[in-house]
Amino acid sequence: MARCGAPTKAGGRCRRPVVTGTSRCPVHQGQWSAYGVAQRKEKEAKEKKRKIRKKR
Repeated sequence: MARCGAPTKAGGRCRRPVVTGTSRCPVHQGQWSAYGVAQRKEKEAKEKKRKIRKKR
């Protein structure tokens, strides 16, 4: 299994598994990567559904 390898604050390397199709883990992807954008869109869709259910 591939590991992230991004530099950490402690000076070592990240040992978390990478996201499929990328070279970094979810923590080190960044918010504008394809993974980060997909996660944000999914979260926003859930919140939107929740708001609609509350109104009814």
